[in-house]
Amino acid sequence: MKRSKWVVVAGILISIFFLYLALRKVNVEEIKRILKLANYYWLFPTAISYTIAILMRGVRWRYLLLPIKKCKILNLISAVFIGFMANNLLPLRAGELIRAYVNGKKENISKSSSFATIIVERVFDGLALVILLLVASLFLGSASYPQHTFPEWLKKMTYLAWVLFLGTLILLYIMMRSKELTGRVIKKLFGFLKEPVLKKILNLTSSFIEGLNILRQRRKILTVSSFSILVWTFEGTTFYLGAKALNLSITYPQAYLTMVVIALGVMIPSSPAFVGVYEYFCITALALFAIDKSLALSYAVLLHFLQFSLIVGFGLFFLWKENLSLWKLKEEINDYSS
Repeated sequence: MKRSKWVVVAGILISIFFLYLALRKVNVEEIKRILKLANYYWLFPTAISYTIAILMRGVRWRYLLLPIKKCKILNLISAVFIGFMANNLLPLRAGELIRAYVNGKKENISKSSSFATIIVERVFDGLALVILLLVASLFLGSASYPQHTFPEWLKKMTYLAWVLFLGTLILLYIMMRSKELTGRVIKKLFGFLKEPVLKKILNLTSSFIEGLNILRQRRKILTVSSFSILVWTFEGTTFYLGAKALNLSITYPQAYLTMVVIALGVMIPSSPAFVGVYEYFCITALALFAIDKSLALSYAVLLHFLQFSLIVGFGLFFLWKENLSLWKLKEEINDYSS
């Protein structure tokens, strides 16, 4: 079995494990009752908020790509939805590569450079999440949740996220500032490969570094940072409005904390659509506010299903609009990277 297949199997097993933890000691009849009594009209503003968050990602991506090319907003939004859909349907987060590939073809720019901007985007996402978590924790201190009882596991998750995202940002900045040094490191690491293969890796690395040029421009970094906060503000609103459907009384700070815990939790490699992992971390976050497990799981399932449906629905629409096939895109990426 190829290494990638082992990774896929491992991801599925991880999802099964977290799904078991999420479903353990849950009253199924209670969940049915909660979902039956839900006010589904609240899902309309919830869906609008989540859609706006995705649209904002397309606008933000335009600023990340400006040092390479001024791309069309509609092309970027299309690529974002297709990429997010692929992340929900394909293993190994293939959607990030598909998103870069689709935009590269549409805008006639390097796929590697486009992918580099997505890596930068993810770093800004992570930093924005940690900032929102810290802000939410300040409000929670005065909202029936004393700050001194902030759980140890959440503190560790926050520290780990800071190290991971800041470390990645520093590494990307060094790569961008020291292109020659990066080339020498690549030659050292892959010097055992044949000359044509090594040359291709160096060319891909060079294109990748070109996509990091946004890190040279302070004003654009400020703009991207602002959009990152805006994206996650709408995401947090999604979690707040979604709770209304189940008459789940959580405050805005509690909704944001739940969102951040889930967003950081789904970084763990798992199956497509983060099944099990999403639900487990949602339950874990809501347990901090003494939310019953059956109610928390109902909320997680409802919100996860809504987000999945929107992403896949819009993704399929844009695939149809662009006359593309997800499986064909996957094959083209495999050929491109081989």
